Amino acid sequence: MDTYFHFIPNLRIYRFIFLIATTCLSVYLPCLQVIILGNDSQIRAVDKDNQPVHKKITLEEALKIAIEKNPQLQSTRDQIDAAIGSLRQSKLYPNPVLELLAEEMPSSELGLNQSQNLVGITQPIITGGKRGLGIKVSEKSKEKNELERDTVLLAVIADTKKAFYKVVADQEGYAIAKKVEEIAKGIYESEKVRFDAGEVAITNVLRAEVELSKARNSVSNAEGNLQNSIKELQTVMGIPEETVNGVMGKLLTKPGELSLHELELNMKSNQPFLKASKKNIEIAETQLTLEKRLAIPDINVSAGYKRLSLENVDTVQMGIEIPAPFFNRNQGNIQKGKALSRKAKNENLSVYNELLFQLKKNFNSYNVERRRVVEFRDKILPRAEESLKLIERGYKEGEFNYIDLLDAQRTWAETRISYIESLKNLNLLIADIERLAVIKIEGQ
Repeated sequence: MDTYFHFIPNLRIYRFIFLIATTCLSVYLPCLQVIILGNDSQIRAVDKDNQPVHKKITLEEALKIAIEKNPQLQSTRDQIDAAIGSLRQSKLYPNPVLELLAEEMPSSELGLNQSQNLVGITQPIITGGKRGLGIKVSEKSKEKNELERDTVLLAVIADTKKAFYKVVADQEGYAIAKKVEEIAKGIYESEKVRFDAGEVAITNVLRAEVELSKARNSVSNAEGNLQNSIKELQTVMGIPEETVNGVMGKLLTKPGELSLHELELNMKSNQPFLKASKKNIEIAETQLTLEKRLAIPDINVSAGYKRLSLENVDTVQMGIEIPAPFFNRNQGNIQKGKALSRKAKNENLSVYNELLFQLKKNFNSYNVERRRVVEFRDKILPRAEESLKLIERGYKEGEFNYIDLLDAQRTWAETRISYIESLKNLNLLIADIERLAVIKIEGQ
């Protein structure tokens, strides 16, 4: 007789187990995520509503991130590591050659009892100071790579500053566009009230509405320009996928006077790109000396022990091998080295001329833009703002009509935008001059 057990599930127990399992998962899942994925998962600050908080960054923070994460700069650091490896390899001496030889072994009996057995070692001897010259070439190549890294570092700093200044300028442009929109909205509402009161014609309302639409379009364009500038800054910094909400900083408005002579001296003394070009001359000349020394043959010195099994005699062997340079005296590589030496000198002159041209060009543009900024700051802007305030007050009191107010508004906006554009250009020029002359330009 078979016996069957009938199991009736208890739903309350199942619910209790499910609640316990859910609670454990919610508590331990973050820990498991850290254990499995590591600590590289991105952590973002959140506000009280659990929304991401993206703070604005300063110029110092942007430069720090760029120096750490810019991929081009990382590439130059890797190149230096490779140069260090080449230098280490150049210091290693050639390995000796171990020789094991069995001669005159009879075919009737395999083994070493009836043969002549040789154990020897051969060591190449580098002559003519070629090893020292090879080490010197590797050392100068490493120094050149370090100077190239410094060149890229200056370029990354300058590009980061320029991208940062563009964001600052576009933030100012966006604020001006919003101000113009606010003014246009106020004019439109005022004209509409005056039309309802029968004081102005409907054309005033329509024109005010058109101006308000234009102002709103300008806000949209300014916002788009700002977002593009932020993306450019992120790309230069090496964090294109991160989120930056803007920057905190101001454009330099009162830069001091510069001396072209001092800038040229600083460039000659401190510009790493020019130093790297000079280092190429040293490398080429050292390599040429090495090519001439390679015509001197190296020597192979050998020593060994030989056992004559049939005679039961132990012998010692010594030998020296010296190649005879009858045909190959490294003539082709010597000719190549001379040409590369001349090429390095011509490239150095070309680099200096190009850097000097860029410096003079930026210096002249700097002076022009600086005078323009001073003119805007001291004369044009105060007058435009004063004119707008006077006409706004007169418009409210009925002394000026809508056309006068509209012209004053446009003049103020265009003047302000031109001033910001001039300031931006001035700061971009400052960043380029700092890169070329390797100096820091301060304000007055």
